[in-house]
Amino acid sequence: ISVSEICERFYVSEATARRDLTALENSGLVRRIFGGATLVVGSDKQVPLFVREREDIQEKMRICKKAVSLIRDGNVLFIDGSSTAMFLVDELEKFKDLIVVTNGLKTAEKLGKLHIKVYSTGGLLMENSSVLVGADAEMFVENFNADICFLSCKGLSRDGKLTDTSQSETGLRKKFLKNSKKKVMLLTKNKLDKTYIHTLCTTDDVDYIITDK
Repeated sequence: ISVSEICERFYVSEATARRDLTALENSGLVRRIFGGATLVVGSDKQVPLFVREREDIQEKMRICKKAVSLIRDGNVLFIDGSSTAMFLVDELEKFKDLIVVTNGLKTAEKLGKLHIKVYSTGGLLMENSSVLVGADAEMFVENFNADICFLSCKGLSRDGKLTDTSQSETGLRKKFLKNSKKKVMLLTKNKLDKTYIHTLCTTDDVDYIITDK
């Protein structure tokens, strides 16, 4: 799209259009080109958390209301930094003596406001996604054993592969799976019949898949 087309469509000045395109580029959604911008496309695209957490809100809430039935007082939980799993936090206030390990900065912040005991993995910050990843995060998770892990990813293929675009997040999620007694995947229906570059696991490796479809 060109700057002039944006101005015409949305009745804004060129300065406003250019400023907004710069903000979108900084968020990883578009790439600036001469006179305008183009969408960032491809299987390695990382959509920022602030965008993902505003998508499919009702569907994610329904998924997490179902998932919470698996939790008991005193459980140790792994919750990844996905926007879907983050909605699970709103359902945890009614439980006693939970311990949560997460690599999501916003997830940890929400848990803290509910006075739930929370451990942050530490590690390298993926700024767009507000998650912590890398070798330090994976070593941290190795020191914990969870009753349940709640994870999400970008795709579930017809042949049962759970896949994602982020190699570093996939690596950490594998550690969550390895050290959990019960393994739960939370997937909105738009992730079904999709395949991406990095394989997390297969449906044989998890106990539950909860979706709104």
